[in-house]
Amino acid sequence: MVKQKICVFQMVLYFCLALLLNGCSDQIINNKDTVPSLHKKEKVEELVFWHTYSDEETRVFEEELLPLFQKKFPKIKITSVRQPYNEHLKSALISKGSSGQAPDVVRIDIAWVPEFASLGLLEPLDHFTGFNQKKKALYANAFETNFYNGLYYGLPVNITTKAAIYNKLSLKRAGLEKPPETMDDFLKLAKKKQGNAFIGMKGVNAWDSLPFFWGLGGMLTNSDYTQASGYFNSEDSIQAIKTIKSWKEKGLLAPNFTSGSVDTWNSILQGQAFMAEDGPWFYSVLSTSYYTVDQLMNVTIPAPFPVDRQGKGSILGGENLVIMKGTEHKEAVWTFMNWMTSKEIQQRMFNSGILPANKEAANSSAMLQTPYLKAYVEGLENARLRPPVKSWSRMENIYTKAMEAVIFHDRDIETTINDAAKRMDQLLKSE
Repeated sequence: MVKQKICVFQMVLYFCLALLLNGCSDQIINNKDTVPSLHKKEKVEELVFWHTYSDEETRVFEEELLPLFQKKFPKIKITSVRQPYNEHLKSALISKGSSGQAPDVVRIDIAWVPEFASLGLLEPLDHFTGFNQKKKALYANAFETNFYNGLYYGLPVNITTKAAIYNKLSLKRAGLEKPPETMDDFLKLAKKKQGNAFIGMKGVNAWDSLPFFWGLGGMLTNSDYTQASGYFNSEDSIQAIKTIKSWKEKGLLAPNFTSGSVDTWNSILQGQAFMAEDGPWFYSVLSTSYYTVDQLMNVTIPAPFPVDRQGKGSILGGENLVIMKGTEHKEAVWTFMNWMTSKEIQQRMFNSGILPANKEAANSSAMLQTPYLKAYVEGLENARLRPPVKSWSRMENIYTKAMEAVIFHDRDIETTINDAAKRMDQLLKSE
């Protein structure tokens, strides 16, 4: 009898233990995601980055900078994809962005941002932590290229402007010890030019001719970029175009100017041009391939582009970093963009020959020790924006066609420019 009771008790005990263990097992299985695993790998966010860096810029970015980023941010992996810089890239980005297949972050021309923002392809940045501090750290005129319809859609990662590069011997022959600082003084120099030396203006497209058009008093639109009539066809603008046309007629432009094949680099070095306007790549490229910096500086003098009567100089160029709409890694992209625009990284990227958008980096003693760089840094503050509007590409085409018609084909100036201004107005009404 006693043995039977013990057996029954043991059976009950075993049964309870089985239920208890089964319940614990279920609990462990049901909550496995909340229990740390010794073998679980930390999640890594992969960002696809499209850019148009040159060979040397790509080398510096991928071999020198990316390892630093991966070391500091091991949970973010950057996949670098180099793309050719052309209109096909722009079309591809618009197509992929519209279908939700765009890369996470892109380095695009500063003139493209308003158009991309208007199409709803970009993520606004105003709400990210540290945005206001970053805005103060970068050049204001470059930062404004990202403003559209009340919001900011990118960060300037590198900027540039054009300096006036003079042939030393030509200046000396003209009786000048230093380059002219104003456009008025430049015009006086042009009248003194020696022999067949010419002004190294490459063409009449916006990038090549706007510095001269603006410097001579021309205007594209009003200050808030809403109207071209009364500005592009104003008396000052008409006179600016007439002056450029007169340069061609008087032989002050290159003999092959109308063909669009002006070789300003060799022309300025050989004294065929007494002045050319170009970016810092004139020095950075030539000094890594054919000459030393000292050799180039022995022949040329770089100076800020002559300012107009409002104190404005050349054209502003460069690229912005943008977050493409639809990315699942917004905070990670913002981290990458912040890092790319920091002082240290901007200085390192200058090793490839591009100018920093970070003011502290651009004005550091290490940067200004580069012999030719001071002229460009000084010119950045006065550089003008191309109208930051979504229709700029089409406006630029109207501008170029009008300049070609007047300067190359002797079309009536007033009629041509009035018509161009009206067509620009139609585009600006849709902004």
